[in-house]
Amino acid sequence: MTKARMEIELAVRTGKHPGNLSKILSIVADRGVNILAYCTYFDRDHFKILLVTEAAPPAKHALEEAGYDCVAESVVMVGAPDRVGAAAELGRHLSRAGIDIMYSYASTSRPAEFFAIFNTSDNERAVRVLEQFELTRAA
Repeated sequence: MTKARMEIELAVRTGKHPGNLSKILSIVADRGVNILAYCTYFDRDHFKILLVTEAAPPAKHALEEAGYDCVAESVVMVGAPDRVGAAAELGRHLSRAGIDIMYSYASTSRPAEFFAIFNTSDNERAVRVLEQFELTRAA
């Protein structure tokens, strides 16, 4: 069963030091905040870490206290059964609704379940579209 909702993604930009990933994840964990999904990439100038947590405000506060620049942004998070092609189906459904996916990443949460994170051209509408997709599939 899929379940879409708005979540807060924290974007942490560091210098050219990929080793900061473990520091950043530890800071959030030491605050007692569970990380649901994360993504990292290097954009030629900075290492960037995107985090979706169970509690964005305390995670953001902890990272800022540690001296990291941290920006919060709304994203769409979808929990769905982990099966072959499931993420492609979600993306295809958004595309058919005319919603552009700016970027996406995923994380496994439990056996047979995953979280997909989408930043789209219209996140609020994406949640509604994905919820409708759930009802259509269940029928």
